[in-house]
Order: sequence, then C-alpha cells, then structure tokens
Amino acid sequence: MAEPDMVLISELLEEVSRNPPAIAARKLLVEHYFTVGWLDAALDEVTELEQVAPSDPEIARLAGILRRKPQPSTQNTPVTSQKTRANPAELKPNMMRNRTSQKPPQLNDDLDVAKQDLKKGYTALRSKATNILANLRRLSHLQKNSGVAQRIDTTRIEAVSQGAGTEPTAQTQQPVSVRKAARTIAADPNKATDFVIADLEAILQQARGLYQTADDDTIRDMMVKRVQALDSNLPENLKIHTELGLMHVVHENMNKTYANDETMLGDEIVDIPRKDFYVTEDNYAWDLTELVNAIKANGGVMRNPLSRGMFTPKDVRGILMHPDGKSLAALQIQQRDMAKGVRMATIDEMDKLAVILLQDQSSDQLPSRRAVDQFLTYIATLPEQEQKAIDGLRCPATDSHTGVTYDSTIGESVRDAKGNRICFHKTGDYIQQAANHLRKYQGVPPAPKCSLM
Repeated sequence: MAEPDMVLISELLEEVSRNPPAIAARKLLVEHYFTVGWLDAALDEVTELEQVAPSDPEIARLAGILRRKPQPSTQNTPVTSQKTRANPAELKPNMMRNRTSQKPPQLNDDLDVAKQDLKKGYTALRSKATNILANLRRLSHLQKNSGVAQRIDTTRIEAVSQGAGTEPTAQTQQPVSVRKAARTIAADPNKATDFVIADLEAILQQARGLYQTADDDTIRDMMVKRVQALDSNLPENLKIHTELGLMHVVHENMNKTYANDETMLGDEIVDIPRKDFYVTEDNYAWDLTELVNAIKANGGVMRNPLSRGMFTPKDVRGILMHPDGKSLAALQIQQRDMAKGVRMATIDEMDKLAVILLQDQSSDQLPSRRAVDQFLTYIATLPEQEQKAIDGLRCPATDSHTGVTYDSTIGESVRDAKGNRICFHKTGDYIQQAANHLRKYQGVPPAPKCSLM
C-alpha cells in the first residue's frame, strides 16, 4: 500500500479552505485517502461531497466503492467429510478427561512482589526520561544560542516519558479528518486547546516519520495549513485555540528562538510550564503568572514590561484567557471608568496646557512653568474622584519623535515636568495625546494636533 503524501494532503486541504466547496480538490483528496488505505477519512469526505454535489456521478461512484461491503471468500473454506467427522458425544468424555488431568500452573509466591517492583521501576524510568528530555531541550536551546548546528533526536525519549513504545511504527497512523477534528473541538470548548495540540502533534509525528529529511520550517508549514483548515470549520470564538495549540506544539517540538532568552525572574524559557506559557505577537515568551503580576504592578496597563510597547488586541485576549489573567479584566474596567470620570472642562484644560508646553520656545521656559503651576492648582480644586482619575489614569501614548511608549499617568507626567525630571515638550506631547484619548470616552472628536514652532 502506498505511503500518504502529506505535502499533497496539505495543499489540497489549503485549497478546500481557500476556495470552498473545491469539489475537484476534495475528489482528489478522497482518491488519495483511498489509495493509502485511509478509508474512514475518505468516507467522511465523500459524505460531505454528497451533500454539496448530490448529482455528481463521480462522487456517487466513489461513495459506492467506499460503502461496498467485502464478500466473504469461499476458496479456502475447509470441507469436512461426513465420514471423517467425529461425533461430539464421543469427543466429550475425552475432552473432560483431558481437562481434569491438567493441573493448574503453580505461581511463584513472589509474583506479586515482582509485579510491584516492575511497576515502580517503570515509573522511575519514565520519571528519568522526563528529566533527561528537559535537560536535552535546555542543551538544544543553549546550542542554538551559541550557533552550534546540532540536532538532537528526542523521539524515543519522548515515547518512554509518555509511556509509549520506543520502536517506530511500521505504518503511519490514519489522521482524523479536518471536519471530524473540528467537531471534536467544538463539542468540548474547555478542552479545545488540548484537542488541537493532540491533532497537530499527530501531524508532526506523521511528517517526521514520512519525511526523514524534512526541516522544521517545512513541518511547521504543514501544521499551519492544518490550522487554517481547522479554522475554516470552527466558530470565531474557538479559533484562538488553534493558535494556542500551534504555539505550544512549535515551542515543545522545535528549536524556536524568542526575543527574550529568559523570563522576568531569570528562569529558562524551556522551563515554563505549558499552562503558563504564552508568546505575544512581538515574539516575547512569557510565564503568564509573572506577566500578570507585572501588569498589575503597572496599574493594569496592557504593556510589554520588557519592550515597553503596548500589547495587541489578540495578545490581550490571550492573556485574559489565562486563569491568573482574569483578574486583569477588572483593572481594565477600572481604567475605562476613570477615563469616563474626567470631565470635558478638565480635558479642555489639558489641551490648553499641551498647547503652551509644545509652543514655548523661550530660554527660561517661564510660560511653561506658569502653565504647569496653573494646571496643578486647577487639579487641586477638582472632586476627589476626578483627582484620583488624573493621578491613576495611564493613557496609551508614544513619543512623537522617538516612538518610545510613555509610561506614566497624567498627574505623574505634570509633576515630573514641574520637578525638571522630564522636559516640557515631552510632557506636552503626552498630555495632548492623553486629552485626545479621553475625548473618545466623551463622544467628542479629538482636537487638532499642535505643531512645534
């Protein structure tokens, strides 16, 4: 029987996901499944095709072939002669005598002890294999950072640590069809990521078994196409699980490098548990427990603590999905509530301050100093709740010249300007962007930007 062509299968699945219903591509897929003996997958595809194109004669022919029941063979059926057939009544006494004459086997008294020793030894072996696997992954990570081109095959050790056999299977296991996998994922959303990981790991093992020389990029492309095919059959709220599954499989099975070499507390990236591992779109790898604590310390602002850049909306959704990240949602609501608690009169005062700070080119910067003092005096006259909002609200803003993200509240930036810890122009730049941000919560279009004189 022919071996499955995973490249062809990936290309056909990609064509199906891009140009549905892609009847011609799905026919080729059915024929290939049938050729390699993957009859269940072929039958699933044919069933779907019958619903899409019920009048297609070729689909009907394929369905007939796949649903045809094999006929029992009569060529090698033994024929027993009536003359030589023994009488059951005559055989019964002899059979009973033979049964009674057989003595039960004598079991060793130490058999139970030996079983327990074997069980303990096997458990210890799996534990050692797990430790060796972790050390090999660290070694591979260090080798890659040092530029040493060395590939470590951990397939057998992984099999031992997972309790599987160490000998490679003679034939690639039949994959689950995309629609069947999607139905399994949708049936239990709480375990959706685990299902995706298992599905992609099966694709990875098949690819490595069939293509011994395939590099990680080629195998990753196969998994990406599988993810795209799954996404086309999943609702929008479950598509994030396919991304998470691909992220974990690539991290655990390929030598991927990240923007950071260690966590914020100095641990190795490879030592992060799966339940806490996450990679943001800026290619930083995180221990989510550490990241959540850092975000909380920063007032709940969704900003990368290492690069100081803001996280993307997709990253925010991924962080909030983590059990520890759910507490950040309350901080986000608190920030929005504070933004809504700033009145239009205060926003207008911020605009006035920004205009003066940006346009002041005097040598003594006296206009800027007076404007800062007046603004702080104005803030002192506000209600306590609004003062807290000004002091605690961190508005998303970046330096207009350098692109560096500002990391302070409105009140902190003004006080830093008064204490000469930051220049007036930077403060004006931040206050202007903060005012425009606050106007969004008041339903007012942002004020036009001021340019430097």
